[in-house]
Amino acid sequence: MMSPTGEGRLRRSLLFVPGSELRKIEKARQAGADTLLLDLEDGVAPEAKDRARDIVAQVLREGGFGDTEPAVRINAPGTPWFDADLDAVVSAGANALMLPKTESAKGIAQVAARLDRLGEKFARENGSSVHLLALVESAAGVAGAASLGGASPRLDALCFGHADFSRDMGLAEARASSGVILHARCTIAIAARAARVAAIDTVFLDLRDERAFREDAELGMRLGFQGKLCIHPMQVKIVNEVLTPTREQVDYARRVVEAWECARAQGRGVFALEGRMLDAPLVAVQQGVLDRARRAGVLHDKDDEGGGGGH
Repeated sequence: MMSPTGEGRLRRSLLFVPGSELRKIEKARQAGADTLLLDLEDGVAPEAKDRARDIVAQVLREGGFGDTEPAVRINAPGTPWFDADLDAVVSAGANALMLPKTESAKGIAQVAARLDRLGEKFARENGSSVHLLALVESAAGVAGAASLGGASPRLDALCFGHADFSRDMGLAEARASSGVILHARCTIAIAARAARVAAIDTVFLDLRDERAFREDAELGMRLGFQGKLCIHPMQVKIVNEVLTPTREQVDYARRVVEAWECARAQGRGVFALEGRMLDAPLVAVQQGVLDRARRAGVLHDKDDEGGGGGH
């Protein structure tokens, strides 16, 4: 169930790891990502697809992910591996599936219908509880982004893949902070919010520049993204920090909400706080900050009793 701000399960950091490399999977378990994306698609060579599928299914069955959500990026519908991927990972217990190359609501709905049938086939809860993360990475997908969010109740998020998008656009440079790629990034964030699903930001490819990565994650947050795709464990900590409300942000949000409650009790819809005029939409933003802080574990219900700091 999504909150009014379009945020369901906390997915700040979503870490890709090749499904064909067991050693990297074991290391990635310890990275602290909210979601571990076991990759069967671009991160695996065609000749290794079948072996990767077997590895991922076994890893899912073994469990041991702790607070991390196990998810799988399967190969796209229409590829030779899609059917086997879907059967294997759903029966093994994947919580979520990332659908690559998403371009239409019809495509999402067809996968959702397959999941319904798989739920009956395996006679267990897995099939009925699998969530979908739609990865948009083409001009067609971005152009139709507004129609994707309502494709299925299983859909939790719209994710942006700028590398494939830039290739589809014929761009020589895949810089996500300017030009048409930035425009596409904004389009995905807006479409996700309109549909009340989460917006998951694109990867950052330069592993050596942690400062630039942090700046990119902060830009994504300002654009309205609630999570970010990661390709290296070191990126996880940075993303989690950027996308978790700070104590100062939590304290301000609580002051806003408390002032709003006082204003409502006095029959006022607009009020002033610290030199700013605020009303219901701005209050809702701050209520979203508190909700996110709770789900990130930095604010608990008891903290709301009697004022005080965020954690």
